[in-house]
Amino acid sequence: MSIFDVRHQGRAHRVIQRALNCGRMPHAYLFAGPEGVGKEMLAMRLAKLLLCGSPMQVPMPEGIFDDPTDSEAGRCGMPTQSRGHGTPLTQGGGHSAPGEALDACGRCQDCILVDAGTHPDLFLVYRQLNKQHPDSTIRKQKALVLGVEIIRYFLIEPAGRRPSRGRAKVFVVREAERLNESAQNALLKTLEEPPPDTFIILLTDALDRMLPTTRSRCQQVLFQWLPGEFVADRVRSLRPDAGAQQVAYAACHAGGSLGAAVRMIDDGLFELKRAWGEQLVKMQKDRGVAPNELAKPFMEDAGSLAKCVAERDPEVSETDASRVGLQTLLAALADFYMDALRRRCGAAVAPVNEDQPAVIDCLAALSERALRGCLRHLADADSSLSRNANTELAIETMFIGLSQGRTAVQAGRRAS
Repeated sequence: MSIFDVRHQGRAHRVIQRALNCGRMPHAYLFAGPEGVGKEMLAMRLAKLLLCGSPMQVPMPEGIFDDPTDSEAGRCGMPTQSRGHGTPLTQGGGHSAPGEALDACGRCQDCILVDAGTHPDLFLVYRQLNKQHPDSTIRKQKALVLGVEIIRYFLIEPAGRRPSRGRAKVFVVREAERLNESAQNALLKTLEEPPPDTFIILLTDALDRMLPTTRSRCQQVLFQWLPGEFVADRVRSLRPDAGAQQVAYAACHAGGSLGAAVRMIDDGLFELKRAWGEQLVKMQKDRGVAPNELAKPFMEDAGSLAKCVAERDPEVSETDASRVGLQTLLAALADFYMDALRRRCGAAVAPVNEDQPAVIDCLAALSERALRGCLRHLADADSSLSRNANTELAIETMFIGLSQGRTAVQAGRRAS
């Protein structure tokens, strides 16, 4: 397993390989970007490299340093590309040869332990570790945040000890945006003056929720959305039983997040969105559908998504799981109106709901102003959920707003 198995994150690889080539590896990284794009995977591969007893020089993958917009591509004597066989670094070596990059050997005892998840110097820190805390009071708490007790016991204290295998210690912190203020403040000294051979990698989907003092003490590495075709290919390999239309929808709706696309397949979002696409057609054509009566079945379907959220994270509150389920289904509805608006405006963009052209055709009969109004109603409903407003009332109001455009559809039909 190579560090370059993390695909389409050239910027992140450039930052890391420059540091390795210069022999100036930062002791604290902050990997920031969308969820499900490879942040944790790259962090674990980097940890493996830092712990490896025999790092290798490997051929530099094509394209990593070919970005013409990257003004720092040549710093620290970064190599040009060439091909060759991977060779172990010498004991004193810390720099890669021209045209080569550094990677873990994958064969030494340290690499084997990392792959098995049993390396004594690799620490994965996450909020659910509260269940392993020696304090029974902390064990009984809901793991909604990464609290100071978890950070002190599972990161700060072990960081002060010598590495068990004598090379280094690496800490990978999931969901760093969930570090509360006390935890981030407690971590500052360790980030600024870590013990020798100690590396900390914070992972976050929400950089704006990290304190400026925390961000300033870390080397920030920004991750980008993955290409849709790559997401689709990976979903097909990870979920081989999923249908072609399911995969295409998940890859497109996920907007570049492989993790989100896989969850959509697992949660059955495709089937739900198809059913609600037909409901939108019925509502616009006024086939005996009372808009306010759609709120209850909508909430029930959102509830099935909320159950999936709770199964993945038993520590999540019922309120938060319900909100995520509703917002997921709202986003699916919004895509129908966005597809229709693009059609109305003549945008040459493939629709997200390519499998339901009749729904898009029906909604595209609305005026541009009406479609924008529908999207506003959906956004208002989403905002109401974030403010803990009356959920059923917010959804009823949304459907009444969405139905207001059908008068124009009916008038157009009579005129024709």
